[in-house]
Order: sequence, then structure tokens, then C-alpha cells
Amino acid sequence: MANFAKSRVPRFTVEVHHNPHLPEGGRTLHAVVTVTSTGGGSTGGRPVPGPRSHAPVAAAGTEPGTGPALGRDAGVVLRVRTPLGAEVTSLRQVAPTAEDLTARRGASGPRSGDYPTGPWGDESRDYHLVLRVPDPGLGREMLAARISVLLPAPGGTAPRVVAQGLVRAAWTDDPVAAVRIDPHVAHHTERSELAQVIQRGLDAAKWGDAGRAVAELRRAASLAGGPGNGDTAKLLAKVVGDVDPATGTVRQAAQVAEAEREDSRATPDSPAPPGETAMNEHDQL
Repeated sequence: MANFAKSRVPRFTVEVHHNPHLPEGGRTLHAVVTVTSTGGGSTGGRPVPGPRSHAPVAAAGTEPGTGPALGRDAGVVLRVRTPLGAEVTSLRQVAPTAEDLTARRGASGPRSGDYPTGPWGDESRDYHLVLRVPDPGLGREMLAARISVLLPAPGGTAPRVVAQGLVRAAWTDDPVAAVRIDPHVAHHTERSELAQVIQRGLDAAKWGDAGRAVAELRRAASLAGGPGNGDTAKLLAKVVGDVDPATGTVRQAAQVAEAEREDSRATPDSPAPPGETAMNEHDQL
């Protein structure tokens, strides 16, 4: 009788969660990258070993900073490539456990770095990626990073890319677009309450409840008064204004919502925005 048992072939997927919209002059981009493995992961379904040293060891015959930075115990590797002018500020595993991968980076190209993550079973892990990007100006877009998952190959051959995800950036003068905080990013940066209040305020404005919109957005501005939220506070000030409702704040909130509604009604079948632009014609990720 034929054996129809399926082999345990590892599969990896990458999901990128972030708000790609940055205000004029914005240069910091946060993203949460969710990597999921099924089919046995890199261990073939065996239990995942405990933590081990992940210090990168350059492959034999490669020059420092140019060859793949994969050590013998690197396991699954995250490779992050950025365009000219952009750089990785930090990369941290934030779920299911917290672990800083920033210092593990080993150069695998001029603007590419490898982060060993060890062996994997069937599981998902979340990574908080912080990028420092150039500011090409309003209306411009760019591919800010390409994240690749590299799986070790048997026999010491070169690892293969099994999944990829993209981080995009777009600069806008619309404070409503830029002020939103992706829920995954908010959760892992301890800004969930701020993100929820902002969204409630924008939703209220969208449906014409200007009074509630002002109240929620003012509360959000108060929450954004803490350290690390300076840019968000400035954007909220643009959205809601710093005046009483009787003197114009309600009109401003309502106008923002009406503009959103008009845009969505006017361009239901509009073509997708132009593709991202790299900082120069040679800088394709």
C-alpha cells in the first residue's frame, strides 16, 4: 500500500505591521515583524533547544563585512537590507519572549545585516524593528527595508531564503494619516491606550461627532505628553488644534473627517499609488 504520509517540510511566513506614513521631516519608522514557522520549523518537529550563544562567525573564505554572517549555531537567520541613507537602529524579539538581537548583527553586504535567531519549532515570533530613514520630501515613497528569513541548508551549503517581508515609508502632509499607530506596534511599545484613543477620536470625526472627536483627541494629546511621543503630540496638535471647540476646534476636526469621506467617495477605483522610490537608481533592495 502506498504511503501517503506527508513529510514535515518547514514553511515560513512573514507579516509586517506598521504605519508607513511619516510626517514631513519624519525619520524614525517602527514596524513589528511577525515570523511564523509550520511543518516542523528548522528542527523537523523536534523540541527546540534552550538558549545558546548566537555570536556570528564569518564564513570561511569571506572578507569581514562582505560574506554571510552565519555561525555554525546561527539556526534561522533574519537578514535586513536597507537602502542608501537608511539604517537599523534596533531589532528586538518581543514575543513570545523578549530578547535584544541588535548586537548580534553581522554584516552580509554593504547595507545588509544578519541576525541569528537559533532553531525553530512550529511557532510565531514577533520582532520590533526600528529604522532610521532619510527624508526625501513630501509625496515621496521608498522601500525602507527588506526582511528575509534564511533557513540553514544541510551539508554546509548556502542557506536559502524561505520568506520575505517589506517595510515601506511614505511622507505625507496629512496629519491624520501620520498620527495613526499600528495596533501591533502600539502593543509592543506600550502605547496601546494612546493608539486606541487616537483611533476613537478619528472614528468620531469620521462619523461627524465633532464633540467626541475633540474630547478623545485632546485626551490622546495628554497621553502623548510623555517621553518618546513628541512627534505624535505635534501631529495631534495639528489634527485637533489648540483652541476651544467654540472657536474652531470642532470645525477643524469635522473638516478633517469630511475630507477623508470625500476622498474615499471620489476615488473608489483610483489606481494604486506609484511604487516606492529608492534613494538613487542603483539602490534597489
